[in-house]
Amino acid sequence: MLWTLLLLPLWTLGVATVASGLTWDGYEWRRAVRTARRLAPLALFVWFAYWGWQSIAGTFTEWPAHLDTLGVDGRLYHRAAAAWLAGGDPWAAYTTTNTWPAGGSLVHFLFTGPPPTVLAFVPLAWIPETPFVVGWFALTVGAAVYALRRLRLPVWWLLFPPMAQGILVANPQVVCLALLLSSSNWLRAAAAPVKAYAVIPMVGERQWRALGILAVAVAASVALFWPLWSRYVADFASTSAWLSDATHGGWSASRDLLLWIVAAVLVAVLALFSLRDAGWLAVPTLWPASQFFYATFVLPLRSPWLAAALAMAHRVVFPTMGQVLVAYLAIRVARECVPRLARRLGAHRLTGHSTGGQPA
Repeated sequence: MLWTLLLLPLWTLGVATVASGLTWDGYEWRRAVRTARRLAPLALFVWFAYWGWQSIAGTFTEWPAHLDTLGVDGRLYHRAAAAWLAGGDPWAAYTTTNTWPAGGSLVHFLFTGPPPTVLAFVPLAWIPETPFVVGWFALTVGAAVYALRRLRLPVWWLLFPPMAQGILVANPQVVCLALLLSSSNWLRAAAAPVKAYAVIPMVGERQWRALGILAVAVAASVALFWPLWSRYVADFASTSAWLSDATHGGWSASRDLLLWIVAAVLVAVLALFSLRDAGWLAVPTLWPASQFFYATFVLPLRSPWLAAALAMAHRVVFPTMGQVLVAYLAIRVARECVPRLARRLGAHRLTGHSTGGQPA
């Protein structure tokens, strides 16, 4: 479905051509380009709306078979914390949803977060499950709006498919993003207990104070709740195997070892030029058993082209999310390296000319 890659720019160019009154005789290209730029947000809104609906439509089109997916991730995290408080194993907590397409059997989803994630939800475990899910869903929507405001993105970016899907299931990924974008070191430190991989963009953003708070909190949790940590270690192999199987290897480049190696090299090179951007891109690009809504971590890059390409990655065979991110990384690295290389070659030639024919 490569034609989908051309749909957005061609649609924008067509509308711009008509709106600008462009004729082949007049060659009013500058006016067309200005019009296209003004219409680009509208084109992106339509693109997000279409692919956003495609990514969540199944929940509503087979009414009411799949309504059990609404807020299901928030429900799972609540059950894990409640299970531990009751003396049980949080990594045995699970939720069930209907099969796709709807059938007579149910799909089980296990909790896979580390001990700090369990502890992060313990203060909320006293809330009955259903009111918690409703409240957590509302908090997820609020966190999404807050994140967009912090990034100065229009509110309709809620339709960005990874964001729309994250909101639908009320995954803590959305809250994690909002915490990372906050101005409080304490809130930033809370992002990693919500999602462990938040440490990577924290390093990219050089949030050293928040990382210091986090290190102290994790050390304290190991000392105070060692039985929880030892149980996590005992369950880790089976939990990781289930997660890898349930996600079919994940949405990142980790599905393909060679692609993952290329992606890791590109992330490392980009980090030399922009540690911040590399930090945000590393998680959706490299993290194993990743899910589609991990791509919300690209929002701080504020790249409409990357967002447009990722929007359809959930519903097409090619390109996958990992392939889109690797292509973007390659372009970014080339943009950083090629001008520097050209300047070095130019300087070398000038030096050669200035010393040419003279004895050493």
